[in-house]
Amino acid sequence: MSRVVCDKSLCSGCLACVVACMDQHYDETEVDAVSPRIYEKRTSEKTELVSYITRNCQHCEDAPCMKVCPMHVFERKADKFVVAVHQNRCIECRKCLKVCPHDVPRFNKMGKIVKCDGCYARVSMGLEPACVRACNTGALVVKE
Repeated sequence: MSRVVCDKSLCSGCLACVVACMDQHYDETEVDAVSPRIYEKRTSEKTELVSYITRNCQHCEDAPCMKVCPMHVFERKADKFVVAVHQNRCIECRKCLKVCPHDVPRFNKMGKIVKCDGCYARVSMGLEPACVRACNTGALVVKE
């Protein structure tokens, strides 16, 4: 199973991954609807050190979001086991958010789920996910 992983020691916090995700998945009218959750900045209160982590979908092998969704919004694609979203089926129950161990699902202004699809369209054409392609430090990589 493929997923994008981040080496936090290499991440500079440049936000190139966020921009690439937004460019790949959102048009100008949707940017305010949901903030991509592929990046999070954390500051330690004790040391004042800043660290960066990805919040992209880890496409869990035993995906709890798929199990709890009453509307079958999630689907596992055969190629790379990417969990995709059928947004039009979402009834806003938010059960997926409650069970996700990575705190990934987000909801747009219409209350419909928005989550990382692993850049399925790009990956199915043999390309890297947009966030990996844009990462200039090599912090983001695809792992099998």
